[in-house]
Amino acid sequence: MEARLRSDVIHAPLPSPVDKVAANTPSMYSQELFQLSQYLQEALHREQMLEQKLATLQRLLAITQEASDTSWQALIDEDRLLSRLEVMGNQLQACSKNQTEDSLRKELIALQEDKHNYETTAKESLRRVLQEKIEVVRKLSEVERSLSNTEDECTHLREMNERTQEELRELANKYNGAVNEIKDLSDKLKVAEGKQEEIQQKGQAEKKELQHKIDEMEEKEQELQAKIEALQADNDFTNERLTALQVRLEHLQEKTLKDCSSLGIQVDDFLPKINGSTEKEKLIVEGHLTKVVEETKLSKENQAKAKESELSDTLSPSKEKSSDDTTDAQMDEQDLNEPLAKVSLLKALLEEERKAYRNQVEESTKQIQVLQAQLQRLHLDTENLREQKDSEITSTRIELLSARDEILLLHQAAEKVASERDTDIASLQEELKKVRAELDRWRKAASEYEKEITSLQNSFQQRCQQCEDQQKEEATRLQSELEQLRKEWNVLETECHSLKKENVLLSSELQRQEKELHNSQQQSLELTSDLSILQISRKELENQVGSLKEQHLRDSADLKTLLCKAENQAKDVQKEYEKTQTVLSELKLKFEMTEQEKQSITDELKQCKDNLKLLRDKGNNKPWPWMPMLAALVAVTAIVLYVPGLARASP
Repeated sequence: MEARLRSDVIHAPLPSPVDKVAANTPSMYSQELFQLSQYLQEALHREQMLEQKLATLQRLLAITQEASDTSWQALIDEDRLLSRLEVMGNQLQACSKNQTEDSLRKELIALQEDKHNYETTAKESLRRVLQEKIEVVRKLSEVERSLSNTEDECTHLREMNERTQEELRELANKYNGAVNEIKDLSDKLKVAEGKQEEIQQKGQAEKKELQHKIDEMEEKEQELQAKIEALQADNDFTNERLTALQVRLEHLQEKTLKDCSSLGIQVDDFLPKINGSTEKEKLIVEGHLTKVVEETKLSKENQAKAKESELSDTLSPSKEKSSDDTTDAQMDEQDLNEPLAKVSLLKALLEEERKAYRNQVEESTKQIQVLQAQLQRLHLDTENLREQKDSEITSTRIELLSARDEILLLHQAAEKVASERDTDIASLQEELKKVRAELDRWRKAASEYEKEITSLQNSFQQRCQQCEDQQKEEATRLQSELEQLRKEWNVLETECHSLKKENVLLSSELQRQEKELHNSQQQSLELTSDLSILQISRKELENQVGSLKEQHLRDSADLKTLLCKAENQAKDVQKEYEKTQTVLSELKLKFEMTEQEKQSITDELKQCKDNLKLLRDKGNNKPWPWMPMLAALVAVTAIVLYVPGLARASP
């Protein structure tokens, strides 16, 4: 019962490795490593228990051999004494009787027949003893061979344990290296994100500055175009006014010539008047000229209008005075010569004004050309900036497309890895089904072995009953041997007490193992919580990878190489995990077989204890001389049942 409870306690909380592989999460390596270490510790503990049991069985075998030897020696001595007593009694009877020769002959014949029968029975018993001894020696050799096999298996298991521990250490180191590489990759991703954000911010700031400059240049261009249009309009207006003034001057010249040719009278009378009028006109012209100079200095835009107003002001008094002069020219011809001089002066003034206006127009045209050149430069700069921005936008788009393609490739690779893992899981499940079928087969074989054991026990009980019937008559003669057997029984009782103490120790050790198992369950729960946290962090990392789709081409290539390395390392770790899992499955199979054998041995020991109790009760009622033989047979049956189990357990 204790062995069954122990097996139930050990096997109940442990999850199957196939379920763990089906989780399809590489972050579960820490939990799996912990469970592997737990399995190995349990296997070592079971190995130690098996070694202890083998030692106890060897001690029991030695004790039973000694008891059987002493019992056989006692039986032989007893037979010798009985035979000698019978001979002496027969001799006494023969000596005491006065018999005839015929009666003596008959008694001799009977004695010879008894002797012959006794010799035959002795020979048969010796032959049986020799056969049993040969069988015991053979079984002892088998036990020694199985013991050597178990020792070899123990050494092999220890070596395997050391190898698995080394592999576990290597796996832990590789796992830590992979975790550090993932951390480095995450740090690099964060740095790349910061650089990308800085570049984007710089690009946006430059874009805003360039847009602001473009807007300013467009405003300046509009202002310059407005100024150019205003200057062109002023230029056209002044040209029209000048042409009109030229036409009027030509008409005035023609009129003055006609008046001079027709009227040459009273010129001398009107000379002082004309001189006075000319002086007045000069003063007016000088005032107008000063006004024109001041207006040109104030603004270039109002020059044409000021000039037109001045010319109109200068021409209007000239017209009035010319009309007065025509009336006066009829009286004198000299009054006409002075207006001609005045007209010539006005022409000179007009030519000077035209030259100044032409100079101003040339300057304005030069300024317009300079402004147009600046506008062209600004247009070229804006076009260059636009081309640069377009090229940058196209390059960034190309990088985005390349990054998206790489991300799609990574997703495809991840899907391939997931499909491969699914196939591995399916293969592992099939292997697990095969192992379960083999376990069922072994269980059936164990049930058959149990049936055979029960049949052997029944036959053994029948033989014991036959032996009891045969030895009831001789039980009275073996009281002395019974006392010796009682002493041996006391020794066996002490050994039984020691075995009980060992059982108590084993039960306490079982409770300690249960506590350790409870602690391991708590640790597994903590590891599952850590695993959920790792999964959340993995999702966050995947989200960060999704947000990094706009990364540069160089960074994406570096990350791709690093991811390939990490995947290769993960594959290596997974292969090593599969190897350790196969080793674990083999250890589990061996453990189950040893547990079954242990359970069968415990059942047999219980039956032996029950038989010993029955024999003890019967021994108290009637002393038996064949108790050591029974103990030897029980030990031999236990060894016979235990040896094939060890042979099956040994690889």
